[in-house]
Amino acid sequence: MTRTPSLLVCIYAAILVLGITRRTDAFYVDVSRTPPSTKLHSSSFNSEAPSPKPVLVVGATGKVGRKVVQKLLDQKIPVRALVRNETKAVELFANQIVSTAKANKGDDNPMLEFVVSDLGKVDQRALEAAVEGCQSIVSVSGAMRFSKLTDFLPWRLFQQDTSKWCSDTSHPYYANYRAQKLLIDMAVKYQCTRFVRLTGLSVGFSPFNLVSMIFSSVLSMTSRHHFALEQYLRNSNVPYVIIRPGGLAEEDRDLSTTNLQVDPSGVLPPPGRVPRTDVAALAALSVSDATALDPSKSYTLGVRAVGDMKPKPQGSKTEGLPTALECLQGIKGQEDTNDKTVVSKPYGLGVAVFVYSFAFIGFKLASAVVGAALRLFRVVHNLNIG
Repeated sequence: MTRTPSLLVCIYAAILVLGITRRTDAFYVDVSRTPPSTKLHSSSFNSEAPSPKPVLVVGATGKVGRKVVQKLLDQKIPVRALVRNETKAVELFANQIVSTAKANKGDDNPMLEFVVSDLGKVDQRALEAAVEGCQSIVSVSGAMRFSKLTDFLPWRLFQQDTSKWCSDTSHPYYANYRAQKLLIDMAVKYQCTRFVRLTGLSVGFSPFNLVSMIFSSVLSMTSRHHFALEQYLRNSNVPYVIIRPGGLAEEDRDLSTTNLQVDPSGVLPPPGRVPRTDVAALAALSVSDATALDPSKSYTLGVRAVGDMKPKPQGSKTEGLPTALECLQGIKGQEDTNDKTVVSKPYGLGVAVFVYSFAFIGFKLASAVVGAALRLFRVVHNLNIG
């Protein structure tokens, strides 16, 4: 029993040494592969200009994406929707297809078109075809994969290039990092006016924050890949808006009791629940309304509802404003202050401490239960013999 603390210390020391010697977080901003420097032109996002370029919506059939598509179409802005399942997209947007077809009246520039591609497969040709000719990109897609036990092997926890050990294209490394990175490169190449990316509040937390450790442990290190993508975007030459909501709610806010809070630091207290409708409005306004944000500036926005938010109130209503447009106009003169030179966050170490601590505690509890059961068996056995 006296050797137990030493054993735990030795395990943590081995994990720490492994994490340091492998220098695994250094891939976050690969300077040699950041998008080439290209002078980008700004846009007033004038939807009344003749034959406006479409906005590419990535993840258009998702619960946030479909709302973004609808908001852009409502503003008469053409949409190119990047989807994985065309049949689902056609069924989902059936009403929009009919209404936009009537509005076009034979115009060769459709208001809604689809590009089919699975982000997990990282198809460069498909992604380039999707971006070419678009004015801006709104990427609200997200891959979710529950971690497998083999993901927690130490050499995998500290290996940032997940493709070296995982060929499962459902892993968030592929759709949330590599595919998005290609989209950013294409945005630079084709001089898109803005790139909007949806990540999450947990990206702004320390890797040793309890919320961050839980998310990273359960969801295949998703925060690590979101952070890596954010840093790549910050080091690109395309103006961007990074939107970090907390938990996404389907039910809209009660405007009489709840406001929307947008913080330009990108950091707000968890859980930070916010309706998907508000997130979609922020994303759509970021590329469609020049009065909302400065087209030449970049932003990282923490987002949550404040006031009487279900199931539990969060913050005070006075901390927010009634609409997404008012929130954006309120921070228009500010811009992203996050350090784009940061190349590492020790997510692997945070997960290792969390997971291996629980494993150790679980082992000790199981040993205690087995020991107690054996002792009870011996007592019963001796009584029977006697």
